[in-house]
Amino acid sequence: MGDICISARNNAKHKPTAPMETQATTPPGTPQEQQGWYALKIFHNRAVAAEKDLQAIGVECYLPRVEVIVQSSTGRRSVRTRPAIAGLLFVCCPPARLKAIKEAMSGKAMFYPSPDGAPARIPPSEMAIFRLVTSSGESGLEYLSDNQGRYTVGQRVRVLQGPFKGAEGHICRIRGNRRLVVSINGICAVATSYVPACFLQKLPEATKRGNPPDKPETNNGNL
Repeated sequence: MGDICISARNNAKHKPTAPMETQATTPPGTPQEQQGWYALKIFHNRAVAAEKDLQAIGVECYLPRVEVIVQSSTGRRSVRTRPAIAGLLFVCCPPARLKAIKEAMSGKAMFYPSPDGAPARIPPSEMAIFRLVTSSGESGLEYLSDNQGRYTVGQRVRVLQGPFKGAEGHICRIRGNRRLVVSINGICAVATSYVPACFLQKLPEATKRGNPPDKPETNNGNL
């Protein structure tokens, strides 16, 4: 009999160093500004091996992980670390490096494409918020396949306090529970554990170009 998963929690060992502040303080015109985040769909769920291969050639990677407590058929328990989302790996590189990564991952992975077929570049704000949440070390995170129509129908909010401070997402009802969902459009989403309503600030939905959005309002405890 194989191991049985009895519980899991997010692993904070791979927490990035202040991703949102890094995005905000990088001086314009520096080489870092040319870097971009992209998502790879890894075949056969070999994301850990792909991460090692790419890091060996100097590519920065981000692989969300969870710690899982497993129980063997003999009753022995142990903690194991595994990818939080099977077959998904994020890489950061300049556009000129994409071809080399494609060659290194030939037959092993493919980039998530944009509408024109080129590798889809993830907006910096989406990636920073996703990393903030997934590296928080908090328990109760639930990873979801991205369905932009489903997870952007609730109230849009910003977290003002707590371990998810700075995150922005939508309040959605998932299996009867109200959760904060943060998504990377077209790739994946993650639902947080409970966030007190008093920690949230309501945000206006995106408006059409040329129409300024309403000012954010501080939540009075009712969403």
